[in-house]
Amino acid sequence: MTTGGSDRGAHDPSAALTPDQLQQASVAEIAAGRLPLEAQRRLAMQRADAAFTSTLSVAEHHAIRSVGFTPVGQVMGSCVYYIGYTGAWNCGYWAAARGAFPGSPGWTASPGWQAGAGGGWSGRYAGPASSVVEAPGLRQSLYDARTRAMQRMREEAGQLGGDGVVAVRLAVAPFPAGGLEFTAVGTAVRADGTARPPRPFLSDLSGQEFATLLAAGWVPCALVLGIAVMVRHDDWATLQQTSTWSNQEVGGYTELVHAARDRARRTLRHDCARHGGTTVVVRDMSLQIGERRCSAVQEGHDHLAEAMIVGTAIVPFEHAGRNAPAPPLPLLRL
Repeated sequence: MTTGGSDRGAHDPSAALTPDQLQQASVAEIAAGRLPLEAQRRLAMQRADAAFTSTLSVAEHHAIRSVGFTPVGQVMGSCVYYIGYTGAWNCGYWAAARGAFPGSPGWTASPGWQAGAGGGWSGRYAGPASSVVEAPGLRQSLYDARTRAMQRMREEAGQLGGDGVVAVRLAVAPFPAGGLEFTAVGTAVRADGTARPPRPFLSDLSGQEFATLLAAGWVPCALVLGIAVMVRHDDWATLQQTSTWSNQEVGGYTELVHAARDRARRTLRHDCARHGGTTVVVRDMSLQIGERRCSAVQEGHDHLAEAMIVGTAIVPFEHAGRNAPAPPLPLLRL
């Protein structure tokens, strides 16, 4: 490692800024689509020192080197997102509630209503048979936040001279000041030969998986996401099926999770095609179920299903192994 830290600071225009000025300048950099100033300074020090950190194990490091790639440094991207509008104000309730209220045209008695002692309709209304609807605002926000974090990680890889990022891990956690923090962390790698991609690729494959993929004639092109957020109102049938001693399927919940997983797979295929991938190597699939109070029905509830699929889009590479060094000569003792 070199010891030129003071010299670099002397040539760094941001070194003379006050903390408030540094923060304002960093915000301006983010607004202009560039990395924060602290990230730019960190990458400049990494390039000057030639030393690097990584998230790779020893086996992963050697596997990547065996196919003609060299790790150049750990890279990351982060984004704090506040999600307000979800785009699911109907919550599956209003979509099925037309004509379901007493006195409305075409209304018929529904088990969701309870007859009152005076002959009228009273009590809590669980709603008509609900349908599963998408929360497009929430889904798009979750996609945009992760995409923004991955894009900043890609920019860091480019500034380090990397041709791609391997072993990418995506995470989301509550931010103390409010909102959610989305992070993407991986290790940038550079090809040793002359074959280089037009822009750094992203992959969540491990070092060994990356090496196996290249040896088989495929190369990563992008980290792709399939995200779906579906909402279903707990109607009278759902309440009945979940408040009995009988063992039975809850049809509404089955419909909800099936719709979420199906929608996530379709968005994954669309994301793969958008990045020019031939197929996707899926590494992680998750499904989270949440409950919230319904704004349309007093004491009513909705269930939300968030399905996410993360994978690496790949394309065939006819020159696979072109960057790899010559294999060692095998020797046997006589």
